[in-house]
Amino acid sequence: MIIKRPYVLKTIRKVTPLVSSFVFKAQDNTAIDFVPGMFAMLEYRDHATGESISRAFSIANPPPSNELEFLISLIHGRFTSKLDTAKAGDVYYVSAPYGQFKFDIKSGSKFLFLAGGTGIAPFLSMLRMIDKNNIGIDCRMLYSVRYPEEIINKDELEEMQQRMGVKTVVTVTRAQEGGEWSGEKGHADSAMILRHVSDVRERSSYICGPPAFVKALKDALVSLGVDEKSIHAEMWGE
Repeated sequence: MIIKRPYVLKTIRKVTPLVSSFVFKAQDNTAIDFVPGMFAMLEYRDHATGESISRAFSIANPPPSNELEFLISLIHGRFTSKLDTAKAGDVYYVSAPYGQFKFDIKSGSKFLFLAGGTGIAPFLSMLRMIDKNNIGIDCRMLYSVRYPEEIINKDELEEMQQRMGVKTVVTVTRAQEGGEWSGEKGHADSAMILRHVSDVRERSSYICGPPAFVKALKDALVSLGVDEKSIHAEMWGE
């Protein structure tokens, strides 16, 4: 039986021009345990009209916790339009956790994370869990965004690189000619992966992002000789 518990919206923080971080706290302070990579169903209820809308969002914070953080693109859709006008103290309903996209720390000693846009959320959960528990890890992350200003939690990623040794390479797919961006440009592909992760076949790979991104990167890994059994993928959106 699925139990939907009331969660109170605690904080809203704009992390990019289009994406905000929403942190919800269980009204009864009950902590839930989950495996980093999993998602929750977030439900909006309009008690005046009886309207009920729910959406799935990857959990960005580490487990266990009585709070859940979601990184959400406010695209003025049927659900996100509600969040666009949300304020601290609003009550939503959550059921969790769900999904087979689970980070298995025992699946290998070396990892590769491939994230597209807000698909970085489950990887933040993984990295924060690793950091929280002081787990030594050999991890590389390739993160694809459209524009430099769309890098989510840039400062945190840089701190993780310094403190944890997690090397993150960001590629910008719509870099402006003559702009200030000096990093990787264009869509991630097999050549880009090899430039930064020469030992890719030795790593357990995790991919999360839009369907086209996930398919392209999974195909790229397979073309590089990566065993499909070591590739874990999660896609969202249409």
